[in-house]
Amino acid sequence: MARYIKANPKVAKFLNLESDRNTVKDGNYLLWQADMLAFGPLTQLANTLQQIGGIALLPHEAREEQDGTVTRPLPQATDPRFIVEPVEPETEVPGEENEPTGSETNAGESETDGQQAEGDTPETPTDANSEAPAEETAQSNDEVESIDSGDVGSVDEVLNANDKEE
Repeated sequence: MARYIKANPKVAKFLNLESDRNTVKDGNYLLWQADMLAFGPLTQLANTLQQIGGIALLPHEAREEQDGTVTRPLPQATDPRFIVEPVEPETEVPGEENEPTGSETNAGESETDGQQAEGDTPETPTDANSEAPAEETAQSNDEVESIDSGDVGSVDEVLNANDKEE
């Protein structure tokens, strides 16, 4: 099965394919398997990939890269012509112009850098993170039904009834 080759921009420039091949989210290129013939026979594809610092991808993996849903890191090239310094994600360094001042804070945020201020309510957990037992939900539904039907006396009676059921 044909493979796609994810390679860094230096490889695409060397092959003069910068305008002929797709780039992916991380700035690298998706080349065709046939493009690797410039480096040697396809029977030596593994060695070629080591030299250029590339990886072979199946068609669905190449599609994931194009869509930006998956970004696979490239290995370091062994050929000095294709060595690319690893790009580290930019981090904010205190004292740089990226740091907001007191007048530049986002609306609704206090100057405590996103910490919860008094009176703020925490965010509601997502369904994946919240795990309410089914029994509690069923019990709550029963209470609502009994309240609607007028069977409930005082709050103490309801609390005592809940303790007995457990």
